[in-house]
Amino acid sequence: MACDHSASHSGAARYLRGASQLQLMLVCDDCGAELMQLGRVDYHLEPRRLVVQVAEMISRELELSEAQTHRVRFASLVCGVGRDQMPASIVSKPGPLTAQEWVEVQRQPELAAALLSDVSMEDIREWILCHRERPDGSGYPRGLMGEQIPLEARILAVADAYTAMVSERPYRPRRDHQQACQELVRCAGTQFDAEVVKAFLRASLQSWLHPGGALASSTPS
Repeated sequence: MACDHSASHSGAARYLRGASQLQLMLVCDDCGAELMQLGRVDYHLEPRRLVVQVAEMISRELELSEAQTHRVRFASLVCGVGRDQMPASIVSKPGPLTAQEWVEVQRQPELAAALLSDVSMEDIREWILCHRERPDGSGYPRGLMGEQIPLEARILAVADAYTAMVSERPYRPRRDHQQACQELVRCAGTQFDAEVVKAFLRASLQSWLHPGGALASSTPS
């Protein structure tokens, strides 16, 4: 039976709303383990750590500053908390979503961004709000295109998608690293920023993510 998250994730959401900026950044230093465990007994730690680590890996490959990289890591953590506010009936649904359920899913960036409404982090809120936008304009909630989408949001999009693909979902089995990379390449330039995908592929060759040290040679054009 699917767990009802309505009460279990509320501790993390309250913590985000009530904490100072310094407290939030200190939490992020441990990949969010302390934050995400607040009131969340069925917490899946590894995907949450993975999305933070992938976001950091891409940021460093793109040579973002240390301060900016840290903020991207934090944004990736908050995206996960926002996702946990979605109804369990949607998150755990094994089949296709209805039109109304899809409308609810599209609210996820706004739910996540709202968690920082009481904290002075306007730029991070904007990245979170935009992390489901797509270079071809088919994303949400605003239908932004290309460089209208902040670079940090484009990084979050790739980190979030990779983590989702290599994690188990009720409606599909997990993909392995190479399959996930192939999907990122296939969608580069439309769903994902091509330069961010390239940065991820380069960085993954040197990381623990890649099992054999020799990723398939295809890269986005």
